[in-house]
Amino acid sequence: MAAPRLLRICAVAACAAVLAGCGSDADEPARPASPSAAGFNSVDCNGITDADIAAAVGRAEFTKAVVSDAGCFWQEETLFGTVGAGMGISTWWYRGSDMDTERKLEQQAGRTLTELSLDGNKGFKAFDGNACSFYVAKGDDVITWSIQTMNPAALPDLCSITEQLAELSQERVN
Repeated sequence: MAAPRLLRICAVAACAAVLAGCGSDADEPARPASPSAAGFNSVDCNGITDADIAAAVGRAEFTKAVVSDAGCFWQEETLFGTVGAGMGISTWWYRGSDMDTERKLEQQAGRTLTELSLDGNKGFKAFDGNACSFYVAKGDDVITWSIQTMNPAALPDLCSITEQLAELSQERVN
């Protein structure tokens, strides 16, 4: 009987230690809210739906293939024989990312970069003949929207698709 009682005492002590470590906001000095530290509001797929994808593209030829806490990917229904080309539309949310790192990666890929602002947030567009990405930062967050395709002639202007999705998403998560 002593062992179960000892276990209960240890469990209560452990809970008390955890709760004591949590503290309350009253225990800490008030810090002013910093607009630069506040990021985007988290929602599935950064607020973009399957219907939004179909509307931006003009037809339903992308199928949602990945949904995660970090974002979503819609696979283009393009095949080489029986193998998917791996092209599609994506949106990702990077917490604590650095826009300069994202710029360098896009420059290394050989894409043209243009600065932009969406819904009051600074960012940039990176594009080439087969891809277009929009990156927008708010506080410590970066959200990106990208499209990559093997056949850009079969779609509307790639950057107009990505821009439309980025604007919708900003309205929903900003």
